Amino acid sequence: MKKLFTFLLIFIITQNYSQNKNSEARQFIENAEIMQINKDWNIKAEFTTGLKEVLVFFPVEAIDLKSHNKIKALQVEMALTDNYFKSSWIDLNEVEEFVLFLEQYVIPNLKDKTEKNQSTTYIFNSKEITFSFYIQNTSRRISIYLKDNGLTDYRRYFWTESQVNKIPELLAMLKKIK
Repeated sequence: MKKLFTFLLIFIITQNYSQNKNSEARQFIENAEIMQINKDWNIKAEFTTGLKEVLVFFPVEAIDLKSHNKIKALQVEMALTDNYFKSSWIDLNEVEEFVLFLEQYVIPNLKDKTEKNQSTTYIFNSKEITFSFYIQNTSRRISIYLKDNGLTDYRRYFWTESQVNKIPELLAMLKKIK
């Protein structure tokens, strides 16, 4: 019985740690000894707040200079007022899902409102970001949370109500890179 318990414990721990919790792009970048990252600032979607917080989506190509292998992804950079800066990546297969999410659930509901004491939230989860579109009465808000190893940082995140009208620009940019 003790051997069975030990085996099950080892199996569970191995399964938990072997699951891919980061994007392929992050794994590629972290595993390369010598790396080149090309950022295309011509294709970007940028959101800002009145506090000068910034969130930018843009395509990147990472090149392992030893093996010459390449990977393309969408980089998300977040800069908050407390000198907090973080980058995350969305793999291209996740970009396709993000496009579908925005087209099917967010864009059609940009002008929606809810009844008193009701709200609606649409959430997109990728390996490294969570994008939330929230509607309550006539107000709308987007919130973007970044993740580390599958864990969402709920203390530091980007949100805006004034930039919700830029979601169609984000969709157009995503369509250019997918």
